[in-house]
Amino acid sequence: MDAARNYAPNVSWLFPELPFAERLASVSALGFRAIEFGFPSQADIEALAAAQRHDGLTIVLFNQDVPVWDGANRGYLVDPARRHEFDRQLDRALDIAERLHVAKIMLPAGVRLPALARQAQVDCLLANLALAAPRAASAGVLLTLEMLNPADNPGYFLDSTSETLDLVKQVNHPNIRFQFDSYHVQRMEGDPVERLAGIGPWLGHVQFADEPGRHEPGTGKIDFNRLTRWLADEGYHDWIGLEYLPQQPGAAALAWCLPATPASDPTNIQANATRRQE
Repeated sequence: MDAARNYAPNVSWLFPELPFAERLASVSALGFRAIEFGFPSQADIEALAAAQRHDGLTIVLFNQDVPVWDGANRGYLVDPARRHEFDRQLDRALDIAERLHVAKIMLPAGVRLPALARQAQVDCLLANLALAAPRAASAGVLLTLEMLNPADNPGYFLDSTSETLDLVKQVNHPNIRFQFDSYHVQRMEGDPVERLAGIGPWLGHVQFADEPGRHEPGTGKIDFNRLTRWLADEGYHDWIGLEYLPQQPGAAALAWCLPATPASDPTNIQANATRRQE
């Protein structure tokens, strides 16, 4: 699988200088066959549907909607008072996934609540997922949980890979899996290859961004060539989302992974990034 087919640029992050619909056309023109996006309330659903019809773009993943993302609103899974809101937003997300033929939805966990014991919030998360998993299975959708680093997302409930992975294992349902973002893991816990050895059976989705800065792969400390080989060894051969803050405008922000090369013989990402910056 060549790079343009293996990577799914996140159009909520990349090409920020363009209107949403033009981002889709730009990604397609570069030869990418898949994309992901963030929150539906900040996306153009009609443009996404049109891109599928006219350009054949696969939409890999989006986030369950959190219309206002702030210190008090980072999802619904861990707040007993927001179970109805979680249920309503899950219904909406599954409807969008059905319309756009999306295979994966990331579920933002929510924030720590000082008035509740942590275990009470864990119990709420597990109860919500126990109800959500069979609904996702009926819709043919994979639901993912992701750890976010608290420096960028203060108060976010899931801030460790080990706890997030443990919760996925506790649910123990094939439609609930762990979402791995290289930036968050590297920033919080160091080398993701060392941190996540053996995760393969529980891994549902992967996103690339370098650290520090959350920029293009090859601009920071992560060895993406090693990381790509490790993912293959772990048995992950699905799409890799590209969710980062571009340092370069337009197509230059994706130059590190073009021209395309087989995923089994990884691109020298660091070398490509160096050439891009010269």
